Amino acid sequence: MMILSRLNEALDRRAGLLTRNRILLESIDSTNSLALRLVKLCMDRGSPPPRMVVIALQQRSGRGRLGKAWVSLPEQGAYLSLVVGASGPDDLASLPLLVSVGLARTVAEISGCFCSLKWPNDLMVSGRKIGGILIESVTRGAVRPAAVIGVGVNYGGSEAVSKVGGVAMNEVARELPPLPEVISELVCGIEEELSHLGEMTYAVARFRELSAHRPGDTLQFRIGEDVQKGTFSGVDDRGFLVLQSDRGEIRLSAGEAIEEWTGESHES
Repeated sequence: MMILSRLNEALDRRAGLLTRNRILLESIDSTNSLALRLVKLCMDRGSPPPRMVVIALQQRSGRGRLGKAWVSLPEQGAYLSLVVGASGPDDLASLPLLVSVGLARTVAEISGCFCSLKWPNDLMVSGRKIGGILIESVTRGAVRPAAVIGVGVNYGGSEAVSKVGGVAMNEVARELPPLPEVISELVCGIEEELSHLGEMTYAVARFRELSAHRPGDTLQFRIGEDVQKGTFSGVDDRGFLVLQSDRGEIRLSAGEAIEEWTGESHES
């Protein structure tokens, strides 16, 4: 397929473990599902998986956080999953922050629009979601843990994306490069930030710079059967969301937003 060939050429021009260790597919059920199978296969043989990326032009069963479906139209988005080894808790804690920052910076560079980060890891342009991240960790005995980071960024298909409240790059970009170049740029943007893997001070500082939230924004999250509501106070040194509520301070490591965020996007 022509697009896959061009994507292969675009990645060949880049240096890095992710661009070198890659699987390119026209269509798949889910890039995360394949990446997880490969990780578990390596671990079952007693070996840590290599850093790699799985990229597809279409996902038939793309999924986001908490099992939600992700719109994955053919050749209308960047659908990829990264495999990254983790040497300790700081590696795992810094991963979602660094990947989010790398994506937001790259989306901004490509589109010419500021891209902010809505906690925990949504990419926002003009108050609408343009991309998201799903991270799943895998452990097997004494083998070094690894994480699979699923990434979805809307490139086109604006009508379908708009129906679910999102936005696509072709709606906001002044001049949009071809999809293969965009995917290549996104992969390299992530890999650049992964050079700081485990550096929590750096990761949190960069995430805060791009935060879509402002002090006083009202936020509400579901964690299991529990609902936590409060006003945004910040992101702490572990990357946890800090809310102020009638019951005092709340710190969240994860959660599902269950009402519209009341903040506005900003430029730094």
